[in-house]
Formats: sequence, C-alpha cells, structure tokens
Amino acid sequence: MPQQLEVTEYDVIILGTGFVESILAGALARIGKSVLHMDTNEYYGGSWTSFNFQELLDWAQLLQGCPYYLVTICHVEESSGNSQENFEGKKALPINFSKARRQAYSTIEYEIYGILKQTNSTEENEEYLHKDEQDTSEETIRHVSTSLSNFERETLAKLLKESKQYNLDIAPKIMPCRGELIELLISSGVGRYLEFKALDKTYIYSDQDTFDKVPCSKEDVFTSQTVTLIDKRKLMRFLTFALDFTNSPETFEGYEEKPYEKFLKEKFQIDGKLLSAVLYAITLIQTKANDVNTIQGLTYTQRYLKSLGRYGNAAFLVALYGAGSEISQGFCRISAVFGGIYMLNHSIKHLLIDKSSNNFTGLIDVNGQQLSSTYLITSIDYIPEKLLQENEECEQISRAIVIIDRYIHEEGDASLTIFPPDSVGNEYPIRVLQFSEGTRSCPEDKYVLYMSTKASGKSAKEDLYKALEKLVNISNDDASLSSPLFALFYRHKFRDATLSSLLPDNIIVTNDSDSSLDFETATIQAKQLFEKMCPNEEFLPAVPDPDDDDL
Repeated sequence: MPQQLEVTEYDVIILGTGFVESILAGALARIGKSVLHMDTNEYYGGSWTSFNFQELLDWAQLLQGCPYYLVTICHVEESSGNSQENFEGKKALPINFSKARRQAYSTIEYEIYGILKQTNSTEENEEYLHKDEQDTSEETIRHVSTSLSNFERETLAKLLKESKQYNLDIAPKIMPCRGELIELLISSGVGRYLEFKALDKTYIYSDQDTFDKVPCSKEDVFTSQTVTLIDKRKLMRFLTFALDFTNSPETFEGYEEKPYEKFLKEKFQIDGKLLSAVLYAITLIQTKANDVNTIQGLTYTQRYLKSLGRYGNAAFLVALYGAGSEISQGFCRISAVFGGIYMLNHSIKHLLIDKSSNNFTGLIDVNGQQLSSTYLITSIDYIPEKLLQENEECEQISRAIVIIDRYIHEEGDASLTIFPPDSVGNEYPIRVLQFSEGTRSCPEDKYVLYMSTKASGKSAKEDLYKALEKLVNISNDDASLSSPLFALFYRHKFRDATLSSLLPDNIIVTNDSDSSLDFETATIQAKQLFEKMCPNEEFLPAVPDPDDDDL
C-alpha cells in the first residue's frame, strides 16, 4: 500500500518530476520552502525521461493501449468520471493522469529489423539464429509481435538481452556551451552530479545526395575541403560580424523584421549550400527560413559562436546516461538536500479548490490522504479536464529513436545531421542526433539515432522515413550503410498550458518539451516562474561545500 505522510501541510506541492518542475523544486527548497514533490510515474523525468530498451517498449505499448506491460512502467489508479465533486466544502476535481499522458502522444509505431549474417553456410546461419534464444524471454517476444520473422525475433532477443545498457531519451536535447542551462548547472552546483561529452561534428544533407561536414569555427573554415575559397571568405566575414553584431547596427538596419535568409543573401551574398549550412546547422532554425527574422537569426548565430571554444572545438554538450532524466534528478537532489520530500509511483486522485476564493488548497492522494499547500506547481498531465482549454494550434513534434549497428558518417561520441526543408520531401528541417556508447546511451557496438522535426504529414513515420532511408540500409540493398535494428516513431504534442479562466491563481503549470534541440526555453521558464512566486529571492544560489558545518 502506498505510504502515508506524517506532515500534511507544505509551502509548495509539485506534481511531476519533469525538467522544469525539478528545477523549481531545487530552487524553492534552496530558499527554505517546504517542498513535497510527487510523481505518478515510478521514474524521474516525466515527458523528458530516458528508458532502457525494455522500458521503451513498455512505454510505447502503454501509449498504444496494450495491456501486457502496464505494470512494469507505471502503476496508476485513476479517478473515475463518477468521483466525488465535493470534499469538506471544497470542489474536488478528478485527475486522469493516464488519459492525459496518452493524449500527448500519437502515431506510435515501431519496427524491428532482421539482420542476416553474411555466411556461406546454411547450418551456420541456423546456429546464429538460435544461439541466444534460450537466454531470452519468449513471453516478451511473443507479446511484442506475433508476426516477427525468425531474424527479427533474433534482433529483438539481442536488444532485450542488452536492455539495461541503453539509456534512450524520449525528448533528446543538447546544451549550448554558453547558455542558460550550463550557467545554472555551474552556479548552482548541480553540474557536479553530471557528466558530459562534446558534440563536435555537424553534417548537412545536400541536393547532390551527399552529407557535407559543416565548418563551424575559424579553424574548420580554413581546413574545410567542401567549401570554396570564395565561400570561405564570405563565411569568415559573416561569422566575424555575427559574433558582435550589436556593435554594428548599421549592417542590419532596415532588416530587423525581415527574414534572416534575405539578410544573408543581400548583405553577405551567402546562398546555396553555404546558406543552408548557416540557417540550419549553425543558427539551428527549426521552422521554415522565412519564419525567422534577422534579429532572431543573428541572436541564435551569436549564441552558437560564443559557445565555441569553451569546452574544445564544440558548441554543444551532451549529458551522459540520458539528458532529461539525469538533469532533472540533479535538481531533485538539491531539493532533497534542503529538505524536499519525494514520492514516486504515487497517484493523485483529486485537486481541492475553495469554492468562495477559487484558490487551490490541497489534494487527495491515492490513500485518500489530504495534503495541503500554499502553491501547486504541476505538469499539465495533472490538470483536471475542467481547467484545460483545448488548443487546436498546439505544436506537434515527430520523433524517432533508431538503434543501428555502426556509425552513419564518422566514428565519434556525438554528432548532428541536418536535412534542410524540401531536401527529402520534408516541410521542416529534420535534425538527427547520433550518440555512441561514449554517451552511455547504448552498448559499445551500437549507435542511437534521435530524429525530430515539426509535424507536417499524417504520422511521425511519414515525416521522418525518407530521411532515415538516406542514413541506414533499410532495404538491405546498400552494404555501405549501417543497418537498422529497431526504430520507434511517435508524435508528441507540445502542450503549452493553454488554460481556462477557471484555473486558480496559485496553480503554476509547466510546459512540455518543445521542438528545440536545447533546454534554453525550459530553463528560462523555470526561472520566470520562480521569480513570479518569490520576486525578492535569489534563483538557485550556489550550494555550500558539503564539508561545511553550516550545511
């Protein structure tokens, strides 16, 4: 039976251990607020989490409504539609966490690929096919699919055998070496709990059906074999300007609100492949080029350039063992050090709202225990339907997690590949992160591809499949490409807390993970929400040395 709490009144109750909620938990506990941090899931990270391979399959099937793995990922006791609407004179609004979570994801489908070992011996192939079968749960394989071929079953058996060596992000992100998050990790001391690798290679797909390495620093520009001498001069002139563009306002005067693409073409004569590289690999535009104005584009470009050189010749860092859940746990540790109380795998049944003031007063948990607080901070999954306003225009992100047998361009710990709009029939840029064992994402003989783009077609698979075909040997007709072993396609809604006017003022709702490649927007949101709640307090000051007696 879920545990009962002796203390039932807190300054803040936080529901969900996602990225923003976890930062706020650490920040509020750090200034002395009493914090109760709860999550219906049995893991940290919420919609930012990472899973091993078995857990990823469980999660996908849970979202599809398959009953087989419900128990291993999340035990949820839901409020029914007939739940009480009154509790001690307060409105008791029912929570349906599982329904909210399922509605956030759609077009979920996965593929398992059978890899035939190259051999001249039929007997050797048969031995290869069955050699690990005795070590693998037939029950698990049967539940995944009854239509797998023998070689697909063999692939699945191997992946399940190595399951715990995978840390697979469901919303993968990277960090600028100079940005809001990295500065917060350093100043707060949370960075001491984490490990990182540099993302030091970026590639862009061209209309010549090739992948060109993008020169990002001055050294890269000088040594690049794919950029002409004339383009090198153009690029160097532009990068020098962009690094301190605010000191030369006359250069962009009249272009402030015009498309960044137009500014680059007319002021620096940058076009063709070089233009695509600047827009999509350096500026990292995630929409169509015309949707980003010159000031926005220059700001993104400057941030990229200022990030270079801090940690080697790389603009981005990758957190080891799965970024979202590891970083979230780091901030939760700060909260726990300063008195925060944690309860995972603990369901919430109702939120309690005072009828006269319309203020949140507390909640009722799975035990029927009433817990009270001055503020509620919550992910959108815990907001009762009555307090939500459906946003038909919300952004959707198509994603894929692909496990392959070797690297796609060059060997390395982390790289980024960009498909510009219209390069493979895609409406928006497709970004592909490749992580190796060095990032602790997979075993040493495997690689993981994380694909993402803004949704445009009927499904995530439709949005991403043509790009995947350029990267791996799906049809077994090109031995020069790496072979896929597994691919999961899914679409995720970016629910930005569009709420009804009935929402109490003392309920703070956090956003989902968006389509950007970094944590910057979410980090800024966490800081803004903290300052709204505690306007005269310092946001996550440095933690005292662990050996300090005052701690």
